[in-house]
Amino acid sequence: MKEELRTRLFDHSLFDMTYSDYQGKSHTLMHHIKEELQDVERALMKIDKGIYGYCEETGEEIPFEKLRILPTARTKFDFFFQELYERKTLPQYDYHHEETYITGSDF
Repeated sequence: MKEELRTRLFDHSLFDMTYSDYQGKSHTLMHHIKEELQDVERALMKIDKGIYGYCEETGEEIPFEKLRILPTARTKFDFFFQELYERKTLPQYDYHHEETYITGSDF
């Protein structure tokens, strides 16, 4: 991931020099790539120091299942929106009634 981000950063810096009309969008993209690269490097440093997988705010261990989803997580709060999404319930429908089925003519 680290090498991929470095390659993207290099490619986009060449793109900026060639196509100055797109500098605003490219600048934003490069900013996000740089942030992601910093997150990856921070995670690798934490692995080297033996502190990877612990919340930087509380010191609590972050569950491995969550780190598999977001390996660069710094706190247990980084998963707040994911947890909200997972708790979201869908409306209940009675699929046994004919009017609830969508047919080709409905489109």
